[in-house]
Amino acid sequence: MNEKKSLLNDFAVPTLDEWRVEVERLLKGAPFAKKMFTKTLEGLSVGPMYTAADSCDLPWGNGMPGQAPFLRGNRAAGFHAAPWLVAQELPFPTCEAFNQALHHDLQRGQTAVNLVLDRAGHEGLDPDQAASNLVGAGGTSLGSLADLETALEGVDLSTTPFFVQSGSSFLAVCAMLIALLKKQGIDGNLLRGCVGSDPIFGLVKHGRIPVSMDQVYDELAVQARNAAERAPAIRTLPVFEDPWHEGGADSALSLGLTLAGAVHTLRAMEQRGIEPATTATRLQFFVSIGSDFFMEIAKLRALRMLWSDILTASGCPAEAGRVPIHARTSRRTQSVLDPHVNMLRATTQAMSAVFGGADSLHVSPFDESFRGPDEFSRRIARNVQLILARECRFDQVADPAGGSWYVESLTRDLARAAWEHFQTIEKAGGILKGLESGLVQEMVAEAAARRAERLATRRDVLIGTNQYPDPADAPDPDPKMDHEEFHRQRNAAMEAQRTSSTQEGHLLVLAHLEKIVEVGPDRMMERMIDAASEGATLGELTGVLRYESASDLEIEPIPLRRDAEPFENLRVRVKEMGQANEDGARVMLACLGDTARYMPRLEFTRRFFRVGGFDIVEQGFFSDVAAVIEAAHVAGAGAVALVGLDDTYSEMAAEAAANLGELDPPPMIFLAGQADIAGVDETIHARSDVLDVLGRLAAKMEGRS
Repeated sequence: MNEKKSLLNDFAVPTLDEWRVEVERLLKGAPFAKKMFTKTLEGLSVGPMYTAADSCDLPWGNGMPGQAPFLRGNRAAGFHAAPWLVAQELPFPTCEAFNQALHHDLQRGQTAVNLVLDRAGHEGLDPDQAASNLVGAGGTSLGSLADLETALEGVDLSTTPFFVQSGSSFLAVCAMLIALLKKQGIDGNLLRGCVGSDPIFGLVKHGRIPVSMDQVYDELAVQARNAAERAPAIRTLPVFEDPWHEGGADSALSLGLTLAGAVHTLRAMEQRGIEPATTATRLQFFVSIGSDFFMEIAKLRALRMLWSDILTASGCPAEAGRVPIHARTSRRTQSVLDPHVNMLRATTQAMSAVFGGADSLHVSPFDESFRGPDEFSRRIARNVQLILARECRFDQVADPAGGSWYVESLTRDLARAAWEHFQTIEKAGGILKGLESGLVQEMVAEAAARRAERLATRRDVLIGTNQYPDPADAPDPDPKMDHEEFHRQRNAAMEAQRTSSTQEGHLLVLAHLEKIVEVGPDRMMERMIDAASEGATLGELTGVLRYESASDLEIEPIPLRRDAEPFENLRVRVKEMGQANEDGARVMLACLGDTARYMPRLEFTRRFFRVGGFDIVEQGFFSDVAAVIEAAHVAGAGAVALVGLDDTYSEMAAEAAANLGELDPPPMIFLAGQADIAGVDETIHARSDVLDVLGRLAAKMEGRS
């Protein structure tokens, strides 16, 4: 031991300045600030190395897990006391299929129910009241207590936490759920999970909600009070980050908008007599996790810290900041191209969620973006969580990223940037005013445009899509659900439920529905539970609440902007063009000069055109122009890319371009590199906008067919 210590003492500890001198030597004159610092989409500067000095001014100091401001997690023992919940969504259109999949998955590692209603359910409509394209779309079709009983048959809700994403029909669904629990004799004090609605989420996603904003917050206040009495551990006020993330916002903007939405909920409940401290006990965050591994860890940590600060400023006790977070891996980053790569993306995203301290997690199946997941894709997604917990043992350490100089610094910087966005929205009058004016949509669209530009120029990489594409992989048309047929089936099922009731039973339902209107808010839920127990449908329960209320606000919605979609559209366009064109979507690579030296540029060129799905024709390398022209004539390609070194271009490229231009029809001529050569239509290089360049090539080829 003493010999080892002596040996270490023989070596001097290098200083930061000495390290920088060595790095600058290796950079060979390139500017240190330009080469060694990375600017993120959020506008944050990420350094090449962090030291203790970078995190010496942290506002949370030496806080511990389970202590305010809860940056290091809600629980002192982390996941030791209770693992995160494996809460996979099961987007099956029928309650029978949902129940079958739920039992299958609960026996294989899933630990929570995660029921997402279809669009009709989110609108508060029975299947036979809704347009056919809404029934079974995006979730499970549910119209009555009988349907809910089918969906949850055989599941003990006293021991299995549950999440229900029900949109604007949350009060009716809650009444059905309580009726089911009463029927099963389950004590509400044992329930855990979240059943509620985020009106901002629905408004942003669809541009409207089917009821006035005042009415929906009145109903949320009723549900919050009822839950406090009947099921105190149930959260009823979800706040979703999803619309901002999916719309293309960066992590700072997305976090700022999420906080603005949560503050709007605090104010709305306070206007209805519920104090912020009480509202905080009913609130839960739903967060999307992207692919920037450390940024997403920092986002969850910053969210808890900033929310705790907001509650403290609102006069709440420190304990109120202990808010649960449900995370789901990103829809926006999923691709149809090379879809099995989605498994890898989801794995790193899930790791970010766990490292960031999420309380429950959905890992997206790799085929989520283009079809309903099958048993295989569900199993892989579920097993990602099980491997992280059981094999990697990530559930054994509280806040495993805590103390990292980089993560702590990034958390601080991200929190500051998010707070600036939050203040911008507050100055504009809050999230609702910001949406009405279009300010929020503009902020998200600007971030999405920056993201799209970075992907198009491949400054940001999407594996299998804008870099390292699989030439054999081409997207097929999405399989479409037969909504008309499913609608007919659901209509028949609802009709059977209604007609199965006796005349006396039907009158009893009507009587209960009338009582809902007659009683005050304090007894409304009790009457709704009675009506649901007697067979009142989701649409009837929702409709009787809103007979005098209609949508009073429309905004420009923020769509899901999947990162891969522009590339997928290009691939489909090129594939269809190739099928319609006798010569196909063909690009010939003409390699000039020294094979060994131009090989890196050749590989770059191959990958560039494969991003668009073009058929690459390689005819070897050429030492004279005549051979290039003959090969191009034989290939019949719509484009020829000259590949070589700059000194070779000066000898051969101009002559080759001139002669290629005389072919009938002339191909589009590309040159790999940035040399200025006469006759070349386009140069391609590391910062080329691949979507723009290949889109124009596709247009020219379409003109040839």
